[in-house]
Amino acid sequence: MDTMDADVQTLSSFAADYVIRLPTELAEGNVFAVSLVLILSYIAILIINKLTGIIIFLMKKLFLLSIVMLSFYRFMADLIIRVAADGPTTDNIIFGAGGFLVGFIAFVIALYAALSSLKDIHRSKTEEKEETKEKDETKEKEETEEKEKTEDAPAHTPKMFSMDSLKDDKNLGAVLTYLVIAQFGVFSSKTIAAPNETVGMGFFGVFLVAAFIFIHQSYRDYKRGLVHFAIALVLGGGLSLLLGHFWGNIPQEILLSPAYFSTDSLVALVTGLSVSLFMGSKG
Repeated sequence: MDTMDADVQTLSSFAADYVIRLPTELAEGNVFAVSLVLILSYIAILIINKLTGIIIFLMKKLFLLSIVMLSFYRFMADLIIRVAADGPTTDNIIFGAGGFLVGFIAFVIALYAALSSLKDIHRSKTEEKEETKEKDETKEKEETEEKEKTEDAPAHTPKMFSMDSLKDDKNLGAVLTYLVIAQFGVFSSKTIAAPNETVGMGFFGVFLVAAFIFIHQSYRDYKRGLVHFAIALVLGGGLSLLLGHFWGNIPQEILLSPAYFSTDSLVALVTGLSVSLFMGSKG
């Protein structure tokens, strides 16, 4: 047993030493070193190629979850500081309760979408092993059953927050919920606004152009993407004014003037819209 342990240790030491010397061996044109690296690189590319779709699929869900968690955390931290300093004022109670509710719902949506993606990956791997015809028939049957279940669901359950909708992060309710918590997060953390309204207007104009291009390139249904974006833009703009005045302490006369484009309200609006666009894209 001792001899075996010694051999394993020797092998490990040899491997570690060779890895350290590998760049030098490659530079000197050592055939074994070059062959080893090329073969291992090929194997790594094969593995990455098989996992790329899964990695991208999971990364989107995890990134959205991270954004929501950070926004929710920053909002709650800011709320605690405000309550400790000013007490339970009307603004703290109203916006605190509203922000907590929206943040909690957004967290549930993001977490459910992330966990469901694991099931979707497992399901897709299983379906790939079946024949195309059988897979299509099974998928069509499942979609029909899910549709019937949705139609038979209790009328008092809001469609935008049903379990099926929570799983689908392209649902308008989820889009707006993410937009709200993202704006709360911006107003609860340090941001860098535009130096003046002219720069802010230019920045917002560039953002709008980029948004339309992104929707065209990244959405399966371009018209639906535009509708979601338009609704998010109107509601998000109103929310940025509301939060900017009551939560960000920005004077109303500034928010209702071109100076709006040099405030944190514009940053909050762009951040919320960006998160909404990202979550509604393909993947």
